[in-house]
Amino acid sequence: MDESKRQLWEGRFEEQVNSGMTVDAWCTSEQLNKYTYYYWKQRIRKAKMEPMEKETTAPLFAKLEMPTASDERLPAAGLIIRWRGFELVLSDHRDITLATQFIRQFSQS
Repeated sequence: MDESKRQLWEGRFEEQVNSGMTVDAWCTSEQLNKYTYYYWKQRIRKAKMEPMEKETTAPLFAKLEMPTASDERLPAAGLIIRWRGFELVLSDHRDITLATQFIRQFSQS
């Protein structure tokens, strides 16, 4: 990607945010096509993500365990997730959304 184009569009993105206007209103006032705005926003975002994707050499996994009968939290816990020194106890094992958010948050740290 051409560095001057990247800098131009990153400046435009910042101007839009600082303007307090919606993207549509800002693009109209700047006489820019909103689809061009979104094209460059996506293209620059992808370019920034590529180096991070290449750095990840191994997939990230978390060990998920159902509580054992000897676990004193068994009546309260449907699922216990222990990962990187953290523990998430779910009372309803069907609440996969919370588990997913937990794993995403800690995989980014």
